Amino acid sequence: MVDDLDAARRNVVSVYPEEFQAFQVYVQSYHRAVARRLNIITSSQLQITDVYSLLDWFYNIYNRDVLGTVGMKTPINYSPLEPLLHQDTVDRLEQDCLNTVREKVTTELTQVLDEEERRWAQMLHIEEYQSNLARSIIQRLTVDLDRSTAVSSFLGARVARCSLNGLSDFLYSFQRKVEMFHETQAEFGDRGDGYISRTIALVNCCPPLRSFVQRCRQCDPQGSEESTQRANSSLNRIINQSVRVLTEKLFEHIRPFCDKLVKRKWLNNTEAFEAIEASIKQHFKKFRRMDCPPYQILVGEVHRRILVEYVRAIMRGRVICTSSKMRKRMAFRLQDEAKQLKGLFKDLESGSSWLDSVLAHLADIILLEDTPSIQMEVAVLVKEFPDIRKKHVSTLLNVRGMMRQAEREEILNIVRDFESSGSSALLCRDHALFSDIPVTSEVHCINLGLIRVAMTLANWFSEARPRRHRKKNPRNRTTLPLERLTEEKDMDDD
Repeated sequence: MVDDLDAARRNVVSVYPEEFQAFQVYVQSYHRAVARRLNIITSSQLQITDVYSLLDWFYNIYNRDVLGTVGMKTPINYSPLEPLLHQDTVDRLEQDCLNTVREKVTTELTQVLDEEERRWAQMLHIEEYQSNLARSIIQRLTVDLDRSTAVSSFLGARVARCSLNGLSDFLYSFQRKVEMFHETQAEFGDRGDGYISRTIALVNCCPPLRSFVQRCRQCDPQGSEESTQRANSSLNRIINQSVRVLTEKLFEHIRPFCDKLVKRKWLNNTEAFEAIEASIKQHFKKFRRMDCPPYQILVGEVHRRILVEYVRAIMRGRVICTSSKMRKRMAFRLQDEAKQLKGLFKDLESGSSWLDSVLAHLADIILLEDTPSIQMEVAVLVKEFPDIRKKHVSTLLNVRGMMRQAEREEILNIVRDFESSGSSALLCRDHALFSDIPVTSEVHCINLGLIRVAMTLANWFSEARPRRHRKKNPRNRTTLPLERLTEEKDMDDD
């Protein structure tokens, strides 16, 4: 058409008088011929690829590459040119595009998911950390989204909305199948290495699917937010359940060693910490095959759980410091392991560095001697961990052996002031630590008080009793101070 009109412009138009507007007549004649041809083509059933090509030619190519090229050399009056296709024909063709997308998201994607589900159980003996599910789904839907947006932004928005509606339903089905997979494995499976790798593979489907959801949303900014929220909710559930599964899998191995933390034997034995550290490193050789951002959620949760176990062990009061020497030993041990944990989770690329300071603060409260310094440290602790409560600090004071009620009240008032200010109500659940840690009763406080009373009475009777001079006998055993006897007895209790 372009060549014919160019030939007419060069060879024929000059023959006619200018008022005849011969070139405009030629353009209108060719335009009507094209319209008749398109109507013949669209009267029959077309393949979806042909529909996209025809719509692209109708919306873009004809105006840009045909009329635009012709009009560059000779001006054209576009107003007399009728549309190449009737609007009802255009609507029907666009509806064919939407029907194709609906067919994909309701039938094809379901078939793909069913086939993938069968593979989950059959391939558990193989360690696979990636799945083709997300790639297959996205490839199928991207074809229509790319071609429709190339035709027009309006058609692209309609296809994106249709894709997102269907995808949100698909992701809910995916979520339910993942839940059933975990339930079945929990009841009947061996939950071995194949189960771990399959769990990671399922999680690794989520980031690309979430990106495609976001792309659909960007193509249809005026569309409903409900489908986007439903899709993201399903993806979040898959990720969160998988994080729980993998975290629990790790803690099945380290829980016995966590139970040995902050006991009297722990003061002189690094076996429990070393076992915990080694198990975390071993498990994360597999866990690091998880893609981001789900990996960040996993390592952050493991980081938090480990610190919760440490603080819980302290709050159980299984070690009661009866001397300054014992406080130093406990504090230095906490500081050392806190430093090692910080380095471990830094190497694992944890984004929860806000957790690193908690053990150091608790160690300082145990170590410090004067009340004002302890008050300052408690204030910092409360500011960094707003979910801490008076009962936690009270238990910690019991552990450090602080029994004078006046001193305790001065320190606990720091926490009371914070609780009464309402600042803790602004706490984000992602930064919760102490809210997951119960505290024991005040029995340890009573026991410690009895020890202090006994020591005071023993010293008083020792000073009041008349001294008698005896001959030295090498067979007589040296009497230890009661405080040291108490400490050594505590060390032997385990």
